[in-house]
Amino acid sequence: MILEWKITKKAGHLRPKLHYLVRLEDFERDLAVPMVRITSTIPKPPEHWQGHVWPGTNELGSGYVPEYYDIFTPSHKTRELQEVLILPMQTDRQYPEVEESFLNLRRAYEEVLVAAYENSSYEQSGRLDMSLETKKIIAPRTAAARFLEALSVTKKSAA
Repeated sequence: MILEWKITKKAGHLRPKLHYLVRLEDFERDLAVPMVRITSTIPKPPEHWQGHVWPGTNELGSGYVPEYYDIFTPSHKTRELQEVLILPMQTDRQYPEVEESFLNLRRAYEEVLVAAYENSSYEQSGRLDMSLETKKIIAPRTAAARFLEALSVTKKSAA
């Protein structure tokens, strides 16, 4: 799994955006590793659908209690996932919870990946012949029929 992210913020009262991309490698896709979803420590600001926040409101006001985003890996069928999350405005411009959350996502994903890998491939085959009991029952007639057939072929070729 390759996980890349970038935080961008435009000037003004616009909130920062976290852009992240998760891409599965070929061997991970071949293992059909399921999606992994975790609740991150990345705060989801109030009214997160708005790309801006006014001074003194929402996360910039008093009494702000954040919710947290869920982050996840792609399905083995989609192979890639791109997301954009709106981050709360922070005066120090530091978002250590982003890397921490992606480390937690990687840890959770790797547990699932190892479990899929340990479910190793195999091949089974088999073959059954007629049982000895059945052969004993049908052998006399079958042998007699083959013997008579052989005799008739010999008589025809002699004539």
